[in-house]
Amino acid sequence: MGARVLIIDDDPIVRRTLSGMVQALGHEPMGAASGEEGIAQVKAGRPDLLLLDLNLPNVDGMDVLRTVKGEIPSLPVIFFSGSLSIQDTVEAMRLGAFHCMAKPFTLKDLERAVNQALSKTLVIKEIRCEGHPEIGMVVASDSMRRVSELIARISKSPAATVLLMGETGTGKEVVARYLHNLSERKDGAFVAVNCAAIPETLIESELFGHERGAFTDAKAPKKGLFEEAHEGTIFLDEIGELPLGMQAKLLRVLQERVVRRVGGSKDFNVDVRVIAATNIDLKEASAEGRFREDLYYRLNVIPLQIPPLRDRKEDIVPLVEHFLQRFAKELGRSVRPLAEREKADLLAYHWPGNVRELRNCVERAVLLDLDRILGDTPGMITNSTTTPSRIEKPVPEYSLPVADFAVALEDPNLAAAERTLIMKVMQQVHGNKNQAAALLGINRTTLYRKLSSYGLEVGAVNGIS
Repeated sequence: MGARVLIIDDDPIVRRTLSGMVQALGHEPMGAASGEEGIAQVKAGRPDLLLLDLNLPNVDGMDVLRTVKGEIPSLPVIFFSGSLSIQDTVEAMRLGAFHCMAKPFTLKDLERAVNQALSKTLVIKEIRCEGHPEIGMVVASDSMRRVSELIARISKSPAATVLLMGETGTGKEVVARYLHNLSERKDGAFVAVNCAAIPETLIESELFGHERGAFTDAKAPKKGLFEEAHEGTIFLDEIGELPLGMQAKLLRVLQERVVRRVGGSKDFNVDVRVIAATNIDLKEASAEGRFREDLYYRLNVIPLQIPPLRDRKEDIVPLVEHFLQRFAKELGRSVRPLAEREKADLLAYHWPGNVRELRNCVERAVLLDLDRILGDTPGMITNSTTTPSRIEKPVPEYSLPVADFAVALEDPNLAAAERTLIMKVMQQVHGNKNQAAALLGINRTTLYRKLSSYGLEVGAVNGIS
């Protein structure tokens, strides 16, 4: 089946109901009747997703969330309750919950939240390609055609290491998946790792695994992500953020194709293609002593630069049309072709957040049935079952990710929900205001104003600088 989903709820009827919903979505349900049992299952079996009830006996949902995120920060958690307050939502998201849902919710609500959580998880395992024609890239510009042609050539080599370079949001992971799907490794696992998001104390165990007793709570041996990717592809995103000590260990793996688990004495052979990605200049980082020069040259076997969206404007309209069709299908909506004025406005915009920002804007427009994609762009986008009227009130200045927008819809105080979202995004990007503004779909000046108005000045939120 698909992902392993652990459901922690003391009500057996709720567990059975959610298990049936999870199975209907193509995933494997697991159950725990208490917080203690759930924590034990997380430590023993490492699920891919956690559905967690707030109101549990003895160890409540907040305590479980705090413990689980301390053990496995990358594990996505969907928090739910029959009486979810704004304070509960804010606290859960502060502790690292991916999404909060109020009971009762529908299968469609759960499907949307689960799909979003699994797509954004820091470590994505066992993603296999069956050769479907829709798997690929949207390519219209000459620069992306050259990238596509080069990928086709690279795919013939089964193990050559590839270094993808480009700004945040340009689609480096899409390129990595496309390369994997074209290669003879397509039937193997594609394992994606965000090197910047895993705490330094956990990253060696995550990448290389550990043996029983290697450290506190290491109750059983665990494969690392390189072993999980055996005969497949491992994608190391934000490789420039890897600590120097880990860089030396990664260099050994690349040279010898073996890994040694933490606390172990045995080497395990790994047959993987390594694709690394960075949005910083690794050569410059090497000169400054922030990145090992020998590792840089070992990764830079086949360098591939992904151009920013502003430099490949021919891709903008095809990408918008692709995302419109995709999100309309997911949400059961219909769309009509873009008007020429709309195309002109989309082409005129700078897109500082690249394809990620464009995708968020289109998703918001379809989700909310807006008559514009950009905040200052007039023109109809979606066709409802009845003729939609033009929205006269201004469109919000930010782009809410769909999983977080559900929280805002349930929140009578939209300002509180916006404050929560901004705080969460700032924590995710470690206080980088340029990245936060791009993800939120606002400019840096607007972000500063909102941070100030919500009392989120420097130091108010962990990671803001």
